[in-house]
Amino acid sequence: MLGKLMSEEHAEGEFGPPLYYNDGTPLDQHNVLVTQPPCKSKTLYDVVKNATQRNASRLCTGTRRLIKVHQIEEDGRKFEKLEYANEYNWITYAEYQKRVDDFASGLVNVSGVAPKDKVVVYAETQRDWMIAANASFAMNCQVVTIYATLGEEGAEYGLNQTQSKVCVADGKLLKVLSKIATKCAALEYVITLGEVDVTLVSKLTEAGKKVISIEDLCKNGAASPVDGSSRRPTPEDIAVVMYTSGTTGAPKGVLLTHANVCSGVGGFRFSGATYGINETTIFLAYLPLAHIMEMIAEISMMAFGGQLAYGSPHTLSDTGVKLKRPESNGDAIVAKPTFMVFAPAVFDKVYKAVLKKAENAGGMKKTLFDKALDWGMQNYEAGGMGVNALANKVVFGPVQSMLGGKLKLAMTGSAPLSPEIQKFMQTVLKCPVRQGYGLTENCACATIGTPNDNATKTVGPPQACTVIRLADWPEGQYMNADKKNPNIGMSRGEVLVGGPAVSIGYYVDPNNPDPEIMKKNEEEFVVIKGVRYFRTGDIGQITPQGTLQIIDRKKDLWKGPQGEYVSLSKVESALKLSQYVEMPLVYGKTGAEFVVSLCCVVESEITRFASSKGLSGTIEELCEMPDVVAEVTKSAREKCKEMSLVEFEVPKKFGLLPQTAWTPENDMLTAAMKLKRPLIQRSFQDKLDKCYA
Repeated sequence: MLGKLMSEEHAEGEFGPPLYYNDGTPLDQHNVLVTQPPCKSKTLYDVVKNATQRNASRLCTGTRRLIKVHQIEEDGRKFEKLEYANEYNWITYAEYQKRVDDFASGLVNVSGVAPKDKVVVYAETQRDWMIAANASFAMNCQVVTIYATLGEEGAEYGLNQTQSKVCVADGKLLKVLSKIATKCAALEYVITLGEVDVTLVSKLTEAGKKVISIEDLCKNGAASPVDGSSRRPTPEDIAVVMYTSGTTGAPKGVLLTHANVCSGVGGFRFSGATYGINETTIFLAYLPLAHIMEMIAEISMMAFGGQLAYGSPHTLSDTGVKLKRPESNGDAIVAKPTFMVFAPAVFDKVYKAVLKKAENAGGMKKTLFDKALDWGMQNYEAGGMGVNALANKVVFGPVQSMLGGKLKLAMTGSAPLSPEIQKFMQTVLKCPVRQGYGLTENCACATIGTPNDNATKTVGPPQACTVIRLADWPEGQYMNADKKNPNIGMSRGEVLVGGPAVSIGYYVDPNNPDPEIMKKNEEEFVVIKGVRYFRTGDIGQITPQGTLQIIDRKKDLWKGPQGEYVSLSKVESALKLSQYVEMPLVYGKTGAEFVVSLCCVVESEITRFASSKGLSGTIEELCEMPDVVAEVTKSAREKCKEMSLVEFEVPKKFGLLPQTAWTPENDMLTAAMKLKRPLIQRSFQDKLDKCYA
């Protein structure tokens, strides 16, 4: 059930002119947006089928064999370390298609799913996540995504709201599933991935659920193939119900049709080709597949005929927190990817780690590093990339080797990337580092930076499947008319993303319709001149070069006593540059004269500073010590000024928290590592009040 969707035409009035991908076509003739990949796939079933027909004998997906799980004890605490084989085992496109077909047949044989039934995938990113999804698409079932980091409440919410009959689940997540099984009446079948605990299987069975492993399911399908020709999806059928990792309130289920996703894949294929992505590309897949950016990237790589090597954020490099060293190398070292997608938070950590290593090296090594970095920054400003071959090999080669040494393209999304870190990472990695922009509601396909554009603070031009408009926002003083203001010179306003990749709306529970969701379906989607748009809530401006810059967020603004606006996320991007700050939240109290910040600290840096001052104690105790707070405050404020923030934007007071105070596991962050502001503010109100005392 969708509820009432906004479908009437809107006059252009408050909206600026449309911005398309600049392919040289005059604007008045540019009325064709990409709706599918070049292979003419109209559904996601077609994408895999066509990819297999073109690339049957080529390598498709690779996985690493888990040798042993080690239980390590340090300082009275136990840690799990994973030992993997230092090679990838690959299967071909033909073998991949066979496993999809077997899963699809087994799914129908065992569970009796009908077309348009829902199949939940509740698992960490892995090959069989997409196998399950592609098999569901083949039988015209709707895939419901639930983040693996969601606990009992989140998993129960997704299963019950969608009334899903089947759940594909990680063996490690059966613990959560077994606790909520009796509360999920519609759930009948659980398909397990990987190793399972037999006691948890027994609990699920006792709760009336039928449990079968993926291997047994595929054996069933291979023995009794199902002719699915009459069940194939149409472009208009729903492919995915993707729950957004909302920063406020309950997650919303975004409805994406096969046509929506195929349009997004077509747009990404068009952009990727400009970077030389092709059938020789190796993509390291490790971000959450329940996030639209990773799903689109993986489906697009299949459309390219490329290779997907599966890894994990916890074993990505040799410094991975769950990697057993020295027995196992990081996923990137083994896979040697040529293309990766990074969350900005990952780059933030790499930036700090590399600078710290150079600082600790000291002497000639530090001097050489600084000189090479200076050369790289100058080259960046001139439109180039990296440094000369000798300096690159000697200074930055070790960093590149941590990611396999073959990287040709690095893309980021989900949050702003500071100019300093973008320049730094492109210099260190010696490959284009580009920002993209998109949302679940438009299949993550709004904009991507172009290969030869080194501009910072921009997310690039629209993709070939997308058209952008800006809507006036008088309250925030962002208007399309700002283009005529000589002090601004650019159209500004709320970003509207339009085109065939835009969702048909949010899922409305037919048994318990949520008025708020129905209201969002009416207000957040608009039609202008026959094109469906989504109101993003982000504030953007269009540069003279035809690229989009995200400069604000309607929900992230604080209004000061003189009427000045502070963009909280903008200030947070600056604070992250401090060596002491792991993750900041900037907060402005209504009626207050200034903003303050809570910061989860980098514990190793805090203990190092404390030791230099003769201070000791637990990390919680150190975070309360005046000398420590003063040092972090000084460092953070300096970074704000280096990033040209004006004084009213810079936090006056800081509260410090341990590094692990906010995580997806404790529900303070989304799975995409975004702050859940209202929840953090409520949970740490005493800390915020202390900052204002």
